Amino acid sequence: MRRARIGSDELALVVEADGARIASLTHLPTGRELLASTPWADDPADGFVMADSSAQWHRAYRGGWHLLLPRAGDSPAAVSPPQPFHGEAAWRTWRLASSGGTCRASVALRTLPLAIERRMSVHANTLVIETEVRNLGPVPVEVGWAEHPAFAGDLFREGSIVRSGDRDLGLGAAPAASFCDIAAPAGAVAIAAPHAGIEITVTWDAAMHPRLYVWQEQRGSSGFPWWGAMDAVGLEPASDPYGTPVDALGSLAVGAGESLVSVVSLRVDRRRAVSPEATS
Repeated sequence: MRRARIGSDELALVVEADGARIASLTHLPTGRELLASTPWADDPADGFVMADSSAQWHRAYRGGWHLLLPRAGDSPAAVSPPQPFHGEAAWRTWRLASSGGTCRASVALRTLPLAIERRMSVHANTLVIETEVRNLGPVPVEVGWAEHPAFAGDLFREGSIVRSGDRDLGLGAAPAASFCDIAAPAGAVAIAAPHAGIEITVTWDAAMHPRLYVWQEQRGSSGFPWWGAMDAVGLEPASDPYGTPVDALGSLAVGAGESLVSVVSLRVDRRRAVSPEATS
């Protein structure tokens, strides 16, 4: 199965085998696509591959929601075998199976003895992603882990508010391009989009993912790879500060024969739509 479609009366989800990427998440009552996609997202795959994995990731990036494991960003030079940019899991073709409102995705990594199972289920206005990482090897493994949802840029128009706990993230007005890494002890981030008539709340286990990467690429970069055409905001729960540790993949230890389990939820609530004139 290359693609699975699941949903409820309120949310429709499309999962692709490539990277177990959530390619689309649509709020049906408003007809809004909640995840960003690049203008070339529907282009067919080609045989050309850039030598640097970071460059290739960005060249081929289609948007949506990825799992970054066993490392977000570049692999440390001391790690062998090296990881591709954002980790092997996001580059692999996963096995998919779907039934009713649930999609199961599974893959066994080759660079580490890890088996990953990802269960995505939709219940009314809520998406729940349960991920188990199991160590099949005889010794403990340390990994990094980040969730990488890229939200549609049009959710972040003037009047929108993005908060993690009691902290207003204060995103700059588009066009803008920025990246920051913050502590997220609340284990939650909320997007209030009054012009869209919705509020999105993402929650996770802050003990496992105490950081939040905030990536804003709203037509703010004129060069490669975006050419001023990408409109997205990434709000990404993560296990480690970006770029650390410098001598290992991450700080999460998976004992021999043991598992780590993460649950991330996304809920969409209806709010009375407010016109742009009313928020000015």
